[in-house]
Amino acid sequence: MPRKNSDAETGYEEAVSELEEILAELSDDDIDVDHLAERVKRATELVKICRDRIAAARLEVKDIELPDES
Repeated sequence: MPRKNSDAETGYEEAVSELEEILAELSDDDIDVDHLAERVKRATELVKICRDRIAAARLEVKDIELPDES
């Protein structure tokens, strides 16, 4: 599946959706080994995107909860 956005533009929901598509592909017993390696690599990239988005959201929430007192 071609990427719609660059990784910098990929949102959390889009990454999760693509991960679900990859999981469905990987569940297919007939997947080609070369394609499998490519999809696993992409899944790894998407997991990193999701983790980065979650970390950024946590920082934003922390900033809201604990405003700078300077």
